[in-house]
Amino acid sequence: MFFLRSLDSSLPLNLLFILAALAGLGFLIGFHELGHFLFCKLFNIRTPSFSIGFGPRLITKKIGDTEFALSAIPLGGYVEIAGNAEIAQGEQKDALAHDERSFASKPYYQKLLVLIGGILFNLFFAYFALILLVAIGGLPKTTPAIDSVQEASAAAKYGLMENDIITAINGQAINGDWDKAKSIIVSLPDQEAQFTISRNGQELTLPIVVGHQEEHGKTIGILGITPKLGGYEKLPFWQAIGMGITKTNTLIMDTITGLKRIFFKGELKGAQGPIAILSIITKGISQGFGTFIFLLALISINLAILNLIPLPILDGGQIVYVTIEAIIGRPLPLKVREYIHIASWIFMLGLILYMTTNDIYKLIAPYLGKIFGR
Repeated sequence: MFFLRSLDSSLPLNLLFILAALAGLGFLIGFHELGHFLFCKLFNIRTPSFSIGFGPRLITKKIGDTEFALSAIPLGGYVEIAGNAEIAQGEQKDALAHDERSFASKPYYQKLLVLIGGILFNLFFAYFALILLVAIGGLPKTTPAIDSVQEASAAAKYGLMENDIITAINGQAINGDWDKAKSIIVSLPDQEAQFTISRNGQELTLPIVVGHQEEHGKTIGILGITPKLGGYEKLPFWQAIGMGITKTNTLIMDTITGLKRIFFKGELKGAQGPIAILSIITKGISQGFGTFIFLLALISINLAILNLIPLPILDGGQIVYVTIEAIIGRPLPLKVREYIHIASWIFMLGLILYMTTNDIYKLIAPYLGKIFGR
């Protein structure tokens, strides 16, 4: 990826980009947790600690009754909430509290708003960022140039390559419009099409059988590429509001579709692990401020939707817990919650480990190929 390919030529600049990418991820995590924190304050719920990251605390600062911390493992964060037991979420000294300032003593609607607060803040950031970018002319447009090709996709099978530019499909000129290219591809599931490609200044025509996937109950065509970003959109402010909302809604639906393929069909080939995400943001920073903010908005949407998954270590799972308790009129047994929580952590850490290993393999595979002459 970007920061490995050019590491030898511009080490200080790449380190700066990586640090900026880490800061961006830290901001998104902190903004998510801020949503939980502010709703706790709104409903007078104690928050013993607020951490960006997990594990050993590197920096701490006590403000009021909350200890704010920057922790060693940058794979998330948490707000420790009195009266809400969650494994690995701070010291949990007040986990079983049931006083008037505890989460456990609050009505259901307040618990629900506290738990959904982080998701709302992530979505708010995405809407705000895209509206602002359209208004100031900083929203990058997708182009029909190929940024990456997914493994085992139609694009990979038929020889499309990074930096190829799609100029026509079945004789229809694309004229630099990715949306037009995408609409044609979507209409051609499992059909052969003639793709005209510009590669290193030469024009090629490749016959490609377009792949397929299910989306919103329909079979659509898919090529298996990620388009490059280039150029910017700018609209008057009132039009920018509508365009920003529309683009954010589209990204939300695309994210939901992608997660459904991962969790219901086991299609992990398009999923990105922590290293790949860091690499993508680092590359985005090198392409300009607008691209960087756009990528943060996209990741913010992913964080919001991911947290709706009903795993106890995510907000969605906690929402399921409090909803069940509201229905049955009593708390679930603590031991049952702990066992489910531990199982969820094992599952999630295993998934992160798998995706991280996959990221590392993708990064070093080109170099291994050169070493072993492949």
